[in-house]
Amino acid sequence: MIAILVAVNQELGPILRRASANHLVRQAHLDFHEGSLAGQPVAMLALGAGKDCARIAAEVTIKCYRPDLIISAGFGGGLQPFLNNGDIVIGTEVLDLHHDSGAKVGFHSTLTLAPHDELPMENRNCKVHRGKILTSDDIILRADTKRHLGLSTNALATDMETSAVAAVCAAHGVEMLALRSITDNCHEDLPEHLDDFFQLGQLKWSRMLSACNRHPRLVLDLMRLGHRASIAAANLARYLEISIPRLQLKNH
Repeated sequence: MIAILVAVNQELGPILRRASANHLVRQAHLDFHEGSLAGQPVAMLALGAGKDCARIAAEVTIKCYRPDLIISAGFGGGLQPFLNNGDIVIGTEVLDLHHDSGAKVGFHSTLTLAPHDELPMENRNCKVHRGKILTSDDIILRADTKRHLGLSTNALATDMETSAVAAVCAAHGVEMLALRSITDNCHEDLPEHLDDFFQLGQLKWSRMLSACNRHPRLVLDLMRLGHRASIAAANLARYLEISIPRLQLKNH
């Protein structure tokens, strides 16, 4: 079976709408959706944003399900100028960001991923790319920082979970696939208060509304980002649905 791990419910919702997964099971305080996607048995989870949530969820997933493959999927920020909103990045290597002093970027490689050449590289709704994924502790908000990290690491996309999932998979010998759908490119800044909208790894609408009351200019920025996120989530769900039947797993 395949486990699909995303960070937040906004990523999971479109996947669930394409799946037959009405069985909700609580495993060690985490709510897994069990069922099938494109005819393949799956367990799906919105684990929460950040490395700590990702690490715990990956451990629980492996202990409870012993999956043949874990797919770490979700939104990502584009680090290269050719990436557009809604594009899909297939991870070839997972990098973990240590620090960025401006003059020097510290990072290491957590895991080199199986190529999965069987995955489709064409999709009518978006472009599909292969490349490195860089995991950071925080959301990369500024365009100049994204461009700097892209040049320093040659990574295509950034997120906050993949390296933690990769480290757990490597420790347990579980195969992993990383997929990111781009919500923002390296030419644009994200709203500066975006980090404040999360509590216990999940997006909280009450915090977002409170911030908008304090900073009315946020409303248009968030509407624009929300529209892009909905496109990215829909493309990710569609890509998973067409890709899962083609996957060639090591144990099969």
